[in-house]
Amino acid sequence: MKKGMIGLLALIFIIAALLSGCSSVTDNENGKTDNGNGGSEGKSEALKLKVVIPHFGGDPTGTLVQQEYEKEIQQYLGIGVTIEWTRIPWGEYKEKTQVMLTSGDIPDVMLVLGQDNIIKYGEQELFVDLAEYMDVMPNYMEFVKATDNYEKYLMSDSKQLFAFYDGFTNPSDIEPSQYATAYRLDVFEKHNIKVPTTLDELYKAAKELKELYPDSYPVGQSEQYLNYDGILNANHTSGGIYWNGEKYVYGPTEEAFKEALMFLNKLYSEKLLDPAYWSDNMDEAKPKASTGKTFIYPLIWSGYVADFNANQQAGVTWTLAMGPDNPKYGKSWKYDSEPKGKGVNNGYGIVVSAKAKNTEQIIRLLDYQYSDKMINLLMWGIEGKSYEVKDGNKQFLPEIKESGDFVGELAKLGVSVSMRTRPGIVFTPQERIAKYMSIPDVMFYHDGKAQLENYWLASDKYGGKQSISPINRAPKLLFSKDENDRRANTMTPIDTYVKESAVKFIKGEMSFDDWDKFQDTMKKMGDYESILQMFNDKVTS
Repeated sequence: MKKGMIGLLALIFIIAALLSGCSSVTDNENGKTDNGNGGSEGKSEALKLKVVIPHFGGDPTGTLVQQEYEKEIQQYLGIGVTIEWTRIPWGEYKEKTQVMLTSGDIPDVMLVLGQDNIIKYGEQELFVDLAEYMDVMPNYMEFVKATDNYEKYLMSDSKQLFAFYDGFTNPSDIEPSQYATAYRLDVFEKHNIKVPTTLDELYKAAKELKELYPDSYPVGQSEQYLNYDGILNANHTSGGIYWNGEKYVYGPTEEAFKEALMFLNKLYSEKLLDPAYWSDNMDEAKPKASTGKTFIYPLIWSGYVADFNANQQAGVTWTLAMGPDNPKYGKSWKYDSEPKGKGVNNGYGIVVSAKAKNTEQIIRLLDYQYSDKMINLLMWGIEGKSYEVKDGNKQFLPEIKESGDFVGELAKLGVSVSMRTRPGIVFTPQERIAKYMSIPDVMFYHDGKAQLENYWLASDKYGGKQSISPINRAPKLLFSKDENDRRANTMTPIDTYVKESAVKFIKGEMSFDDWDKFQDTMKKMGDYESILQMFNDKVTS
């Protein structure tokens, strides 16, 4: 009996000793961060919270930026802050956090994916309604109020706000894109072929290349998700429901959509278009780009060109360029042009548990992440350590940028723009300029010459305002679950039919003489016009 009592007392002593050791700055085993306030405040005033967020391959614990972040939040709040971190790999995050939400057992703070989840569980009183704390989160409200139609886009029907949504800030007039057209420049120059600026010139160049390289398919695709958007953008249309600048329309009903398919059919029938156009992704595209099988990508993520050109064994030179125009419609639209100013997107957000203690302090902490000072810290790092200021503009240090592993060096410092190691309670607001400056220069062709440029900045400089698609400036809309279900039930079979038919039109398996029949079939499959009406009613209501 005495032995049992002694053992119990020993166990209690060990547990007490462990708990008393929680004042260290970091505990890698338990994932804890504890910032002692270094002042006269008592431990009862300290903020203690549990946080669940994703990670992207790099743990920020102990990095220069994470340490500075911890000091800053403590100084800002004026109290000690203890955070118990749980970081879940991004690929597993949705599944694992959905279990937490369903059970109702959530931490004090967590990232929630999907606004439907945020509003659903917020209305079940699982999360704090931030609308009741607007006076203590001025930084975040600046982002919210800068977001178009924010009350309908971010709030529930009863005007509740349940999350610190994904923020962005672009303190410039730049409205760029990270997508462009790509050409095999060395081959174009070798044969004195004009780098295209229009669809007709693209067709002519493809024909010349086919004659020179009969085993090639000059026009290829890099990613399935881009589909035939490069051609659709030239014709100012889309493959689905989209905002045309005045109202929501359905692209496949437009003559411009038909003309895009006819152009692709011409390429396909003359063996200028890769037969794998609808299935290729970068794993398949990259070898073709370096072996003379593909010479033109109508639309590509611009970063791939640096990969192509880095292949010294292949010895190829690719260049980016603005998308080819169709003079009938004007300047080709860029794909996914980013906005200027501040705002938030409603795809995911940081929530605060309704059961959390010290709610106001937690909200103040999260709000501070939206301040200019903290955004600068998280996105740029520390002046003299990761960036410098020249002529009034911030730039990453040359020794880091020229290190051979620019992104890796930023990640080691804990700079969020690395996209690998993200400090703070993510997702924190992204400053676009830092993102634009975190890439190496690549070849970009314009006005008869190619030169090394930042592709973000080049797309804005050479595209201008006319290249910004109205799709990317559509009104911010929020749909209820019933409305989303109605849209999915109506549009999913129609969209599937359109995608399958588009491929058949391009391959010549369906005749363009049957275009009216194609339109009639779409109408019989579902009332897409009522869905368009639902969209447009949201705009005017």
